[in-house]
Order: sequence, then structure tokens, then C-alpha cells
Amino acid sequence: MSHTTPTPLFTPASPLRARLLLAGLLCASGFAAAQTPAPAATPAARTVISSAEQLPRRTLKLERLPSAYLAAPLPEVLALAKPLEAQAQADLQRYEIRDAATLRSYYGMLLSVAQLKSDWAAVPGLVQQLRAQQEKPGPRAVTGLSAELIAQMKREGRDAAWLQAELTRRLRALNWAEAGDTVKGLKGQLELFNPELVRGSFEQQLDVMARNAQMDVPEAVGAMVLGARAQLEFLPPLRPALIAALQTVIDERQAAQGQAKPDVWTPRQFAIAPDARASVVNIAIWDSGVDLKLFKPTQPAGLAFEDDGRPAQSLLRPLGEAQARWPQLSAQVKGSMDLRAALDTEDARRLKLTIAGLKADQAKAFQEDMGLAGLYIHGTHVAGIATEGNPFARVFAGTMLWSHKLEPFVPSEARSQRTAQAYREMVQAFRTAKVRVVNMSWRYGASAYEAALAFHNQGGSPEERKQLARKLFAIERDALREAMAGAPEILFVAGAGNEDNSADFEEYIPAGLSLPNLITVGAVDKAGDETSFSTFGKTVVVHANGFEVDSFFPGGERAKLSGTSMASPQIANQAAKLFALNDKLTVAQVKQAILESADARGRVRLANPRASAERLGLKP
Repeated sequence: MSHTTPTPLFTPASPLRARLLLAGLLCASGFAAAQTPAPAATPAARTVISSAEQLPRRTLKLERLPSAYLAAPLPEVLALAKPLEAQAQADLQRYEIRDAATLRSYYGMLLSVAQLKSDWAAVPGLVQQLRAQQEKPGPRAVTGLSAELIAQMKREGRDAAWLQAELTRRLRALNWAEAGDTVKGLKGQLELFNPELVRGSFEQQLDVMARNAQMDVPEAVGAMVLGARAQLEFLPPLRPALIAALQTVIDERQAAQGQAKPDVWTPRQFAIAPDARASVVNIAIWDSGVDLKLFKPTQPAGLAFEDDGRPAQSLLRPLGEAQARWPQLSAQVKGSMDLRAALDTEDARRLKLTIAGLKADQAKAFQEDMGLAGLYIHGTHVAGIATEGNPFARVFAGTMLWSHKLEPFVPSEARSQRTAQAYREMVQAFRTAKVRVVNMSWRYGASAYEAALAFHNQGGSPEERKQLARKLFAIERDALREAMAGAPEILFVAGAGNEDNSADFEEYIPAGLSLPNLITVGAVDKAGDETSFSTFGKTVVVHANGFEVDSFFPGGERAKLSGTSMASPQIANQAAKLFALNDKLTVAQVKQAILESADARGRVRLANPRASAERLGLKP
């Protein structure tokens, strides 16, 4: 489920995101079979869907709680699947959906259905369909490999040893520069897969939603049920062979010298010497809280609001009763990132053991703990990136104490009005503190409100919920846009998002806003290649390194995190250095220098901080 509050944009391993997305992640990586959809009508006869708002909203009546379908007799699961499969086929015939991520969700559900039906002969055709919706080289290279091989294994009566050997052979043939990071991330996901965690997430989240709705749930819940059941049917017995194949090829590539991707990012950066002729520049970190003991703070040091828009006191998020567990939680977050990078560290090994030992009734507490840890570290990590190499930087903490709870609050107009007012007051505080650059590594859209309303069975029919969600979202969007536009002396920098989707299809804030004093940033790795997770679209105008970026956790320890949360402060860092070297520069001049000094690489525009300084006649 989605929170209705903004989502910080970094990407630990999927179980630590507490979002019931493992089914989709595995399906998108090829760990499911598929059924080829019926022939579509000609494009001219189909209705064009160019935004998420135009997609149909429907509900599904369940005969059981969602978790019960995970162990129900297979015929009952297939009975649930039948109307979903028919509706998906009808939608693909009726609509010309101009969004690859949405099409992946349709095909992913059909993949799960076909796997449950053992329709292995349909896999090759659907794998091609699924690959066609992958717009980045890494995911495109990996998508469907396991689906094809599992289908072949089933058709020919092969065993797991054959699967391991054949997957190893196919992985060795990949372009490692394109697919290596995706392969490593996939191995990390598989290593953290625990059926108990899946069941617990269903029992403690989707079952609650189903009861609230008297078993009449959004269709997406049915798709989640089918994806999870397919995982539980086919993944556990094959998981060791799949991991072994992935590990073999990763080890081979890491052992081979010269396989490392080039680092084009570091040479583009520059630091300002402490004795340079420069001015103090104030940077605001509008985020989940900052440990200001690690930085030079502004005066005043910041402003904070609670999750519901009411004023708060803490500029660094309190851990409360979880404070005693902080060393363990910190290690688990670091372990998740190590697993993503296929690193065999002590933190990674402990995390695997922890997740492997979880029981279903522990899933919610574990996920909320990790959500809390993520919020606790996020703003400080971002601040470290934004101030790196700039002794003249001063930090203003614009703290939003977003909820780490899995169950969303009930949206209301009063709450949205409070949030809107908090946005106005925050931007005014930036102006009063003479902030020049604001980093915003978070985003959300109206869909979050639809999900929350559905969870609590509020807002009426699906169509009525959609309209109410749009109304509530618009209150906050308009207030944020107007506040930012009313501060033309400040450059705002936003992260694009980590859903590998198009910001042109679903409206988000702040990333989807178009303002002269806003830059929205996508993520690349150090080689300048677009990451598999980075969102894209017309508002994403520049890219920076957001992959395994080293920075601070609260208290001063350092670790690497990935996400557009880590790319956005790279651009905030760049802008702040330009302002420090010449405090007479305008926002327009700095934005122009950042954008015009970036190198075009297809849809990626790779920032070049050193070149932007030279463009303005500044000496780094």
C-alpha cells in the first residue's frame, strides 16, 4: 500500500520498502510465466490513455481474505484469476495505453495467471511483449530470462540443476556494463525472499483493507494475490538454483579485471578550498529531518511539521522506543544496500538471517521498523551530499515528520489544508533564513490518496474516490507551486522518483511541477548510465549520480545509498557552490549554467559541475 505522505526517494532492498511490491519486482525480472493476450484491435479503434487519471477504476469481490488465497486450493485461485484475466485482455484491446510501466503491470498480472495455469507454451511470446515495455538496457536484458528457462524446464521435464546451468550460460552472454547492476539487484531480492514475510504482509495489510471494504477491493489487490501466489508456488524450490547461477556470474565478472564501469562522475566534481574567496551559502534540506550536529547550521536552524501538517519541534526525527535498536536498524539498512551491490558483508549476512527467521506475525513490526530507520537517516544522508566539498555551506533543516506506519491515515480536506499551510510556512521560513538552494528528495501524487481512501473504504465508488483524491491532492499541489513560485530568489531541486516510470503519465509533486526556479533530477550511476529505477519525463531535465552514493547517517557514520534522493542533492551541491563562488548570481543564471553545461546522452543529460563553474567564469 502507498502512504498518503511524501515518499523519500531512496531504494533499499524491496522487503525494506514495506510496500508489497515483491511480486511485481520478481515478475518484471522474468520470474513468472505469461499468456499472450488476444489480438488487439487496430490502434485507430482504441481509446488513447495518456495519463493515469484516464485509466479505469474497478473493484473485485473476494470470496476469501487476500491472505487465504495464498494457501487456498488452486482451482479457487484460478476462479479469482478468471475475471481479472478477461478484464486485462479487454483493456489491452480497448485502450492504447501510452505508458510502459502501466503495460508492465498488465502483462505482469497475465504472467502470474499463466504460470498458475501452467500454460508454459505461452511464455516466449509474452516475454517479448514484456521486454518491449522495458525502456532501459539493463532491465530489458534480464527480463524474461528466467521465465523462458523455467517454462522450458517444465515443458521438457528438466530439473533445477539444468536450470542453474542454463541460466548461468545465458547470464554470461549479457552485456555486463548494461545488465550487471540489474543482475546484482535481482540476486539481492531473491536472497531476501521469505514466504512468511509475504504472508504476514498480506495478513497485516491487505486483509485489513479487505475487511474495511466488506471484501469489495480494488482490482489491484487481486493482481497482488495472483502475483504472490505464483511466487509461493514456483519460487521456493527453484530459488537456490537461481541464486547460484546469479552468484556464479557475478563472481566471475568481479574477478575479471577491467570489467568495472568507468567513473565519469568524479572528475566532473570540484571542491571549494576553505581559504577560497567565497561567500556563505544557505542550503535547505526539505526532508525527513537532519542531524545538524554534523553540519554548520543556519540561524535559525530550521522548521518542522508533523505528518498531519501541525507544527513540530524536532529537526531530527525522534526514534522513540526504537532508539535502543538503532545500531541493529542501521546495520540492516546498510546490509540491504550491500545485498543490492552483491557484496558479501557482515551486515548483508545478518540481514539475510534476520529476514529468513521472520514469522508472518512479525512482518508488520519489521517493516515499520525499517521504514522508521529509512526516514531517520534520509535527510542527513541527503544533507551530506548537498554540502560535500563546500566549507561555505550552511544547512537549514526543513523537517517533515512523515509517518512510518504501514496503515495510512484517512485523508480529509482539513488535513490537506493544514499540509498546504505547512508548505507555505516552510517556504516563507526559507526566505526569512535567506536560503539560496532547497533540496526536495521526495514526491507523491493523487494515486496515494486513492489508495488511502480505498484502504479505509472512504470516498464512495472507485470513480468518486478518484475525484476526491484529485481534489485533496490539488489543494496541496497548488499551495506548493504557489509558494515556490513566490520565492524566485531560491532554486528548488527535486528528485524525479524511483519507480522507473514516466512523470508525464502520472502527476507528481514536486517533481512534476514546471517552474523557472525548479530543477528536477534523474539518477545515473558513476559511469553516466541511467539507473534501472530512475523516473523520466519532460520535467526531468538533468541527471546526476544517484547510485551507491556515500554520505552520513545521523551520528556521523557513513554508508552508501541509492536513489534519485541521492542524485538531487548532487545538483543542489552544484548550485550552492556556484552561489558561494559568486553571490551575485541569479537563480536563472545558475539554472542555465547547470543545464547548458550538461552532456546529452540520449534522454540522459549528465550534469557537469566543473563545466558549469567554468561557463560562469568561476575558478573551482
